[in-house]
Amino acid sequence: MLINRIWGLFLRPGKEWELIQEEQASRSKPYLLYLLLLAAIPPIAGYIGATQIGWQIGNGSITKLTVTSTIPLCIAAYFAIVIGIYATGVAIDWMHRTYTDRQDTQFSGLGFAVYVATPLLVLSIIGIYPEIWLGLITLVIASSYSAYLLYKGVPILFQIPRERGALFASAILTFALVMAVVLIISTVIIWAVGFSPVFTN
Repeated sequence: MLINRIWGLFLRPGKEWELIQEEQASRSKPYLLYLLLLAAIPPIAGYIGATQIGWQIGNGSITKLTVTSTIPLCIAAYFAIVIGIYATGVAIDWMHRTYTDRQDTQFSGLGFAVYVATPLLVLSIIGIYPEIWLGLITLVIASSYSAYLLYKGVPILFQIPRERGALFASAILTFALVMAVVLIISTVIIWAVGFSPVFTN
């Protein structure tokens, strides 16, 4: 089910959002399980890339991180991703009553947040090869497609006019960006108190 949904969001997003809308994003769907599974991709890929592959700047030697210093960072990253997307889902649940006429309790903001974040989570597998330029290009592509899914999906899923959907999508995007900033600041604080990475050279 999850694999089919991922392929659908990548290959035919408009049709896939219509299918999701028909299902009414029922809270009976295992969206939390989806989140827990997909959120593991970035830290696992990052762990492999940082400790096994490494990266090289110019003609310098290959740099890696030690396993003991990387594991706590990957665990922290995993929980940060889960908390950030879950909080965004809660915010969507709250905001949809403002931007739409739907007052049902069956709609899952978490499901919508997970689907929109899917490109970022899935494409983060590129972290296995921690080249800075490759990572930046992938981040831009994944972020752009997630934003496209967001603006494409809101009017379809909530059955509201495109103009109001754009406002709703912008509110969701703003909240997600705020969450990202909070998580980045938290990472800096964690590094400052002694959980910084340890390089092998």
